[in-house]
Amino acid sequence: MGISLHAVAEFAYLAVTMWLYGLVLGCGYSKQESLVAYGTALLIVNVVMAVSELLGVVGFLTWQYRVTRLAALIEVSQTSPRWAILSWFVPGMNLFKPYLMLRDLSRALGGAANRTGLVRAWWLTALLSLMLSAGYYAIHNIDEIADISPTARQVTHIIQTAVFLLAAALCIGVIWRIQRRLVQVKDELQLAP
Repeated sequence: MGISLHAVAEFAYLAVTMWLYGLVLGCGYSKQESLVAYGTALLIVNVVMAVSELLGVVGFLTWQYRVTRLAALIEVSQTSPRWAILSWFVPGMNLFKPYLMLRDLSRALGGAANRTGLVRAWWLTALLSLMLSAGYYAIHNIDEIADISPTARQVTHIIQTAVFLLAAALCIGVIWRIQRRLVQVKDELQLAP
Protein backbone atom coordinates (compact mmCIF):
# COMPACT_ATOMS: atom_id res chain seq x y z
CA MET A 1 0.00 0.00 0.00
CA GLY A 2 2.83 2.41 0.84
CA ILE A 3 4.38 1.95 -2.59
CA SER A 4 1.15 2.78 -4.41
CA LEU A 5 0.46 5.73 -2.09
CA HIS A 6 3.94 7.09 -2.76
CA ALA A 7 3.39 6.74 -6.51
CA VAL A 8 0.16 8.76 -6.24
CA ALA A 9 1.93 11.38 -4.12
CA GLU A 10 4.75 11.61 -6.67
CA PHE A 11 2.20 12.20 -9.43
CA ALA A 12 0.42 14.82 -7.28
CA TYR A 13 3.75 16.59 -6.71
CA LEU A 14 4.32 16.73 -10.45
CA ALA A 15 0.82 18.11 -11.01
CA VAL A 16 1.21 20.76 -8.31
CA THR A 17 4.63 21.92 -9.48
CA MET A 18 3.64 22.10 -13.13
CA TRP A 19 0.04 23.27 -13.21
CA LEU A 20 -1.37 24.54 -9.95
CA TYR A 21 0.15 28.02 -9.82
CA GLY A 22 -0.87 28.84 -13.40
CA LEU A 23 -4.30 27.31 -12.88
CA VAL A 24 -5.01 29.33 -9.73
CA LEU A 25 -3.61 32.50 -11.30
CA GLY A 26 -5.74 31.87 -14.40
CA CYS A 27 -8.87 31.64 -12.22
CA GLY A 28 -8.49 35.31 -11.32
CA TYR A 29 -6.67 35.08 -8.02
CA SER A 30 -3.89 37.57 -7.28
CA LYS A 31 -0.23 36.55 -7.47
CA GLN A 32 0.00 36.55 -3.69
CA GLU A 33 -3.10 34.33 -3.30
CA SER A 34 -1.82 32.05 -6.02
CA LEU A 35 1.58 31.75 -4.33
CA VAL A 36 -0.05 30.98 -0.97
CA ALA A 37 -2.21 28.26 -2.57
CA TYR A 38 0.82 26.89 -4.42
CA GLY A 39 3.01 26.89 -1.30
CA THR A 40 0.30 25.26 0.82
CA ALA A 41 -0.30 22.57 -1.79
CA LEU A 42 3.47 21.90 -2.05
CA LEU A 43 3.73 21.59 1.74
CA ILE A 44 0.84 19.13 1.89
CA VAL A 45 2.13 17.05 -1.02
CA ASN A 46 5.67 16.98 0.43
CA VAL A 47 4.37 15.78 3.80
CA VAL A 48 2.27 13.09 2.09
CA MET A 49 5.30 12.08 -0.01
CA ALA A 50 7.56 11.81 3.04
CA VAL A 51 5.03 9.74 5.00
CA SER A 52 4.20 7.54 2.02
CA GLU A 53 7.88 6.97 1.25
CA LEU A 54 8.49 5.90 4.85
CA LEU A 55 5.45 3.61 4.77
CA GLY A 56 6.53 2.20 1.41
CA VAL A 57 10.06 1.41 2.55
CA VAL A 58 8.98 -0.07 5.89
CA GLY A 59 6.16 -2.02 4.24
CA PHE A 60 8.37 -3.41 1.48
CA LEU A 61 11.17 -4.38 3.84
CA THR A 62 8.67 -6.02 6.21
CA TRP A 63 7.17 -7.95 3.29
CA GLN A 64 10.62 -9.03 2.09
CA TYR A 65 11.60 -10.16 5.59
CA ARG A 66 8.41 -12.20 6.01
CA VAL A 67 8.61 -13.73 2.54
CA THR A 68 12.26 -14.67 3.00
CA ARG A 69 11.55 -16.12 6.44
CA LEU A 70 8.62 -18.19 5.13
CA ALA A 71 10.67 -19.34 2.13
CA ALA A 72 13.45 -20.48 4.48
CA LEU A 73 10.94 -22.28 6.73
CA ILE A 74 9.47 -24.28 3.85
CA GLU A 75 13.00 -24.82 2.51
CA VAL A 76 12.53 -22.95 -0.74
CA SER A 77 15.34 -20.48 -0.04
CA GLN A 78 18.59 -20.48 1.89
CA THR A 79 18.67 -16.69 2.26
CA SER A 80 18.61 -15.34 5.79
CA PRO A 81 15.72 -12.91 6.39
CA ARG A 82 18.08 -10.56 8.22
CA TRP A 83 20.53 -10.59 5.32
CA ALA A 84 17.66 -9.89 2.90
CA ILE A 85 17.03 -6.64 4.78
CA LEU A 86 20.64 -5.71 5.55
CA SER A 87 21.62 -6.03 1.89
CA TRP A 88 19.62 -2.87 1.17
CA PHE A 89 21.85 -0.87 3.53
CA VAL A 90 25.34 -1.99 2.47
CA PRO A 91 26.66 0.65 0.02
CA GLY A 92 27.50 -0.76 -3.40
CA MET A 93 26.01 -4.13 -2.56
CA ASN A 94 22.56 -2.54 -2.41
CA LEU A 95 22.79 -1.99 -6.16
CA PHE A 96 22.63 -5.71 -6.96
CA LYS A 97 22.20 -8.01 -3.92
CA PRO A 98 18.51 -7.32 -3.19
CA TYR A 99 17.74 -7.99 -6.86
CA LEU A 100 19.70 -11.26 -6.81
CA MET A 101 17.88 -12.43 -3.68
CA LEU A 102 14.43 -11.70 -5.09
CA ARG A 103 15.38 -13.20 -8.45
CA ASP A 104 16.64 -16.39 -6.79
CA LEU A 105 13.53 -16.59 -4.62
CA SER A 106 11.36 -16.14 -7.70
CA ARG A 107 13.23 -18.95 -9.48
CA ALA A 108 13.09 -21.25 -6.45
CA LEU A 109 9.33 -20.85 -6.17
CA GLY A 110 8.81 -22.15 -9.70
CA GLY A 111 5.57 -21.70 -11.60
CA ALA A 112 4.76 -18.27 -13.02
CA ALA A 113 7.00 -16.70 -10.40
CA ASN A 114 9.90 -18.60 -12.02
CA ARG A 115 9.86 -16.10 -14.85
CA THR A 116 12.34 -13.57 -13.52
CA GLY A 117 11.82 -11.04 -16.31
CA LEU A 118 9.41 -9.06 -14.14
CA VAL A 119 11.93 -8.90 -11.28
CA ARG A 120 14.66 -7.80 -13.71
CA ALA A 121 12.42 -5.19 -15.35
CA TRP A 122 11.45 -3.81 -11.94
CA TRP A 123 15.05 -3.65 -10.73
CA LEU A 124 16.39 -1.95 -13.87
CA THR A 125 13.49 0.50 -13.91
CA ALA A 126 14.04 1.29 -10.22
CA LEU A 127 17.75 1.95 -10.84
CA LEU A 128 16.88 4.15 -13.82
CA SER A 129 14.37 6.03 -11.67
CA LEU A 130 17.03 6.55 -9.02
CA MET A 131 19.48 7.94 -11.60
CA LEU A 132 16.84 10.22 -13.13
CA SER A 133 15.84 11.46 -9.70
CA ALA A 134 19.46 12.31 -8.91
CA GLY A 135 19.71 14.04 -12.29
CA TYR A 136 16.53 16.03 -11.70
CA TYR A 137 17.72 17.27 -8.31
CA ALA A 138 21.17 18.05 -9.75
CA ILE A 139 19.54 20.15 -12.48
CA HIS A 140 17.34 21.80 -9.86
CA ASN A 141 20.40 22.71 -7.76
CA ILE A 142 22.54 23.76 -10.72
CA ASP A 143 19.73 26.04 -11.88
CA GLU A 144 20.62 28.35 -9.00
CA ILE A 145 24.11 28.84 -10.52
CA ALA A 146 23.56 28.32 -14.25
CA ASP A 147 20.55 29.20 -16.34
CA ILE A 148 18.75 25.89 -17.01
CA SER A 149 15.62 26.29 -19.06
CA PRO A 150 12.35 25.61 -17.24
CA THR A 151 11.39 23.28 -20.08
CA ALA A 152 14.46 21.11 -19.47
CA ARG A 153 13.61 20.92 -15.76
CA GLN A 154 9.97 20.06 -16.50
CA VAL A 155 10.84 17.41 -19.09
CA THR A 156 13.35 15.83 -16.70
CA HIS A 157 10.74 15.85 -13.93
CA ILE A 158 8.06 14.32 -16.16
CA ILE A 159 10.42 11.55 -17.33
CA GLN A 160 11.61 10.87 -13.78
CA THR A 161 8.04 10.67 -12.49
CA ALA A 162 6.91 8.43 -15.34
CA VAL A 163 9.81 6.01 -14.77
CA PHE A 164 9.14 6.06 -11.01
CA LEU A 165 5.45 5.23 -11.60
CA LEU A 166 6.48 2.37 -13.90
CA ALA A 167 8.95 1.08 -11.29
CA ALA A 168 6.22 1.25 -8.62
CA ALA A 169 3.78 -0.69 -10.82
CA LEU A 170 6.43 -3.33 -11.59
CA CYS A 171 7.31 -3.58 -7.89
CA ILE A 172 3.66 -4.22 -7.05
CA GLY A 173 3.65 -6.92 -9.74
CA VAL A 174 6.77 -8.55 -8.27
CA ILE A 175 5.26 -8.53 -4.79
CA TRP A 176 1.97 -9.93 -6.02
CA ARG A 177 3.59 -12.69 -8.10
CA ILE A 178 6.05 -13.85 -5.43
CA GLN A 179 3.47 -13.64 -2.64
CA ARG A 180 0.89 -15.58 -4.64
CA ARG A 181 3.34 -18.31 -5.60
CA LEU A 182 4.73 -18.59 -2.08
CA VAL A 183 1.22 -19.13 -0.71
CA GLN A 184 0.59 -21.78 -3.39
CA VAL A 185 3.81 -23.63 -2.52
CA LYS A 186 3.00 -23.44 1.21
CA ASP A 187 -0.51 -24.82 0.56
CA GLU A 188 0.88 -27.64 -1.61
CA LEU A 189 3.28 -28.61 1.16
CA GLN A 190 0.50 -28.61 3.75
CA LEU A 191 -1.67 -30.86 1.55
CA ALA A 192 1.18 -33.27 0.82
CA PRO A 193 1.03 -36.50 2.83
